Amino acid sequence: MRQSSLMMVYQVNTDAELKPGEPVLDWPTGKRVALGTARALEYLHEHCNPKIIHRDVKAANVLLDEDFEAVVGDFGLAKLVDVRKTNVTTEIRGTMDHIAPEYLSTGKSSGRTDVFGYGIMLLELVTGQRAIDFSRLEEEDDVLLLDHVKKLEREKRLDAIVDRNLYKN
Repeated sequence: MRQSSLMMVYQVNTDAELKPGEPVLDWPTGKRVALGTARALEYLHEHCNPKIIHRDVKAANVLLDEDFEAVVGDFGLAKLVDVRKTNVTTEIRGTMDHIAPEYLSTGKSSGRTDVFGYGIMLLELVTGQRAIDFSRLEEEDDVLLLDHVKKLEREKRLDAIVDRNLYKN
């Protein structure tokens, strides 16, 4: 390791991970994870100088400590942005099903692109489904969770969005 290298060290619970499509966290814990992740993103975007744009916000990059507090990890794609700027133009990187449409079309990433990924992560938490699921092709045309949820909303089937397991909590 070089002398000038920076490292991040986390204390995490290896038995607790966000895994869409597997048994959900109870709602109070899921809500704590969602709020903790939002606070972490707000810190990166508003309180760091330079600002940090994560560029790969997804459930797999949210680690949980022993109290199920969220720790945002994997800063391999992160970009530092001067606090006077709102975005940075870069080569498009990230997990395809969590990338904001405007980032795909312009190559400009900003705090908003992280918020889009966070929104997809929230949908995964609430629905208990993966952001992309090719098994949905057996019943419909939508493999992306966002498109699936939009379809249910258009059909006024909002009750079909929330994972039934959350009702128990």
